[in-house]
Amino acid sequence: MKKIPKYMEIYLDIKEKIMNGYYSIGEKLPAGGELAEEYKTSKLTVKKGLDLLVSEGVLRSRSGFGTEVIRAPIDNSKVFGPNEGLFSVVGEEHVKSEIHNFSIELPSEKVADLLKISSKDYVYNIIRSRFIDNQPYSIEQTFMPLSIIPGLEPKHLKKSIYSYITEELHLKIKDSHIWIKGDVATEFDARILHIEKGDFMIEVDKVVSLSTGVPFEYSLSRHLYKDFIFEAVFVEN
Repeated sequence: MKKIPKYMEIYLDIKEKIMNGYYSIGEKLPAGGELAEEYKTSKLTVKKGLDLLVSEGVLRSRSGFGTEVIRAPIDNSKVFGPNEGLFSVVGEEHVKSEIHNFSIELPSEKVADLLKISSKDYVYNIIRSRFIDNQPYSIEQTFMPLSIIPGLEPKHLKKSIYSYITEELHLKIKDSHIWIKGDVATEFDARILHIEKGDFMIEVDKVVSLSTGVPFEYSLSRHLYKDFIFEAVFVEN
């Protein structure tokens, strides 16, 4: 297998150290020279690795001060996986949700097809924005069949819907199918996420199923492109 570049090795190692608590929020990283010696490379290579974490909003670098950890990395591969939502990845205390719509309606043909239900089966239509440490993270629209997820209330939307599904309804979530594509910001996106209309965004469409194989969620989440990192590892046999 081809060896990854040194700066990526540094990026991944420091990211992992932040995630497992080796470097805590608010802590300053060692100086560039110290890290260069630790990783047996140049200060320029270290900076290249750290700049990736700065661009993700994990680190903040200030002249004369150094580089500080400002938040834990967001592992989007877990956020969009079947069993973990945003709360479990970054911590409930860091996430704030604003509900823009919570209604019960008949599904469109596309929604009915993806959820494998009849066009006469009612669904929840939920739109909410998510903020991490008071910074805009995403706008999400979620459709769920009432027949599969009964009793959903606005109070559940402020926290984790997945917790309600697994802990109160005692349903087991198994897998998810996702699509990732580019799009441009609408007026609504721009107003909520404090960006310009027409700015580039990343949209993630997701269908999640229970252990029985029955789909229970179709969602579309829209993200600022500069904050969106999706990491996957492919191994050649």
